[in-house]
Amino acid sequence: MNAAELIAKVPALPPPSASIIRLSQMLGSQNADTHAIIEVVRQDGVMSAKLLGRCNSAAYALRSPVNSIEHAVMVLGHREIHNLVVSAGFGSLLNSALSGYAISEGDLWRHSLITAHVAAAVCRIAKNIEIDPSVAYMAGLIHDIGKNVLSHALDQDMQTAIHELIQRQKYTFVEAEAQIVGTDHAAVGKTLLHSWGLPELLIEAVANHHAPLLTPTPQLSAVVHVADIIAHQVGASPGRDSFAVRANGDAVTALGLGLNDIDFLIASTADDAQKVKAMIR
Repeated sequence: MNAAELIAKVPALPPPSASIIRLSQMLGSQNADTHAIIEVVRQDGVMSAKLLGRCNSAAYALRSPVNSIEHAVMVLGHREIHNLVVSAGFGSLLNSALSGYAISEGDLWRHSLITAHVAAAVCRIAKNIEIDPSVAYMAGLIHDIGKNVLSHALDQDMQTAIHELIQRQKYTFVEAEAQIVGTDHAAVGKTLLHSWGLPELLIEAVANHHAPLLTPTPQLSAVVHVADIIAHQVGASPGRDSFAVRANGDAVTALGLGLNDIDFLIASTADDAQKVKAMIR
């Protein structure tokens, strides 16, 4: 079964709101500025309310309440506001329990948020790629979105077969998915995001986060790959056998990262723990 056939057979996932689609299309655009971001958010009342609620949460410990989108941007900066908005926009999808993966409620959300934070940090220190950290954050956030679809197809027999391939034949999780189902969550995610009209930059990152594109220059998938591996290493590894991933050391080299950089990225996940905890409540 290919990705498109699988998506057609499972309950439809609600697409992200129009404001999230618009923000994703603005990512990396030379014409996008703080005022444009504010205007998109202001037009979405639900999103505005979620944003202000999170700005005023204990995670940020601001000295005075934030009462408007303009004030929020002034206090936290447009990149942080963008990250909060897209996190709120995808939260309901990524926070769900996924029985096909034995993922409990909140576990995929935690992994996705940590991956997003690390991906943004990678872009700030990598030497061989020029991608806005906000773009990397969104890519890291949604890299496993295909699991929300594929989970519906993974009955108990398939889950057992995947587990046996991983345990007995040392398959990675994505290899085992492809062997048993005929496709994997990265391919499903690619097809899903394309149907939603998200930018090709994000689609590439989701499609290739287990097999990053490194030549002639590293692509966004390389950033998300490194961030995903680090998220697993620090214990944010949701579901049965999800730890069965294979790190591509060439991605680290292609991004111009050294061992000290990796140590820094691992350590920095602790700094974001409070924000992640607040978001998954």
